Amino acid sequence: MSIRFQKKMAGLRHLPQRLFRLSGFDVLGGWALLAACSGPGTSEKAPAKAEAEVAAAAPAAPAPAPTKKDLQTFYAGTLGGKLAVRLCLLPADTVVAGDYYYEPRGAGIALLGQHEPGGRLRLREFTNKKHPDRPTAEFLLVTAAPDGSLAGTWRTLPPARPRQLAVTLRPYAPPPGADCRVRITNAEDGDPTITVPDAAVTQLLRVQLRRLVAEDSGDPGTQMLTAEYADNCLLSIMLHSEMVGANVTPGISHSVYDLRTGEGISIESEIDPKKVPALVAEANRRLQAQLQRFINDNKAEEGEGGILQEEDVAGLRQQQYTRATFDAYYGSYLLNDSVRFDFPIEYEYMNSFVSKMYTNAFAAPFSFAEIQPYLLPNSPLRRLATVAATPPK
Repeated sequence: MSIRFQKKMAGLRHLPQRLFRLSGFDVLGGWALLAACSGPGTSEKAPAKAEAEVAAAAPAAPAPAPTKKDLQTFYAGTLGGKLAVRLCLLPADTVVAGDYYYEPRGAGIALLGQHEPGGRLRLREFTNKKHPDRPTAEFLLVTAAPDGSLAGTWRTLPPARPRQLAVTLRPYAPPPGADCRVRITNAEDGDPTITVPDAAVTQLLRVQLRRLVAEDSGDPGTQMLTAEYADNCLLSIMLHSEMVGANVTPGISHSVYDLRTGEGISIESEIDPKKVPALVAEANRRLQAQLQRFINDNKAEEGEGGILQEEDVAGLRQQQYTRATFDAYYGSYLLNDSVRFDFPIEYEYMNSFVSKMYTNAFAAPFSFAEIQPYLLPNSPLRRLATVAATPPK
């Protein structure tokens, strides 16, 4: 299943880099993988200007980064004692991003804010389609009980007519989703909507994709998301973007998600540590075969113009998939026929033109059956064992 959709870049542009290499999908150096959250079906995004305002309001000595102990992921509660809402929040350093929606499963609204002195949490929301970087309302919340419940107010921001409502929110832990059928659609403005029957999982996916694009280093308007695999309660997403200057530089990253929980998956973390040396050796063997085919297809013949010069051929032949590569580079992803262990090409004399040819070109492939012996016993990738796939190329 490969579905493309254009993703506009009016999002959380300067959020802290992910801890997870996906780029990673971590995708992400950057995120300890995606314990994010989002509401089902909105196109509003929290933009860079809004985050700059949040940063400007921060105290000179920033508050400690929120943790799972004082800020949960999912909250349910009411506005004004009547309007039922669901929130999903994710802290990264001092910034908190998230999403909320009005029940039953209404359109999600992007949130961006941070912890302030005294334990107050300020979250601004963004619903103005003409000016998506302008906050339209905000939550002012504090922890109200030992169980992590939040209480405070929701109020509109100028130029809207003043309105204020009391807010009460309690944390909750949604059970894993049983139904993982995926629906991918495009909004009129080009934004993607990925939904599954479970509302909480849909929330988690939506915010993670927002942040995935927001953290990307490509130029606004160049982001393209592709669903590379969507089956067996697993989703693999590719983010393609470009940096436009003297030269156009493409960038690609991959992210994988468990659709039963909405959590991100690092494929490298799903490998049994005892099996890593064997996987690394086999991945390197397959990488070398890929490299040789690439050299054969692109090497300049005598008397003819060619793309690869001697230094390029020598550089490609120096490449090795090693344990250091496995440990440091989290770029694996799923295609319809295989698990791919992505490999970045680097050598001294590589020029920018040739480097573009290497973008996403090399990834050691393992069929779904071949990867099974390397996996941890309870890995969600075990679901791929039921897939009958031809050997990957």
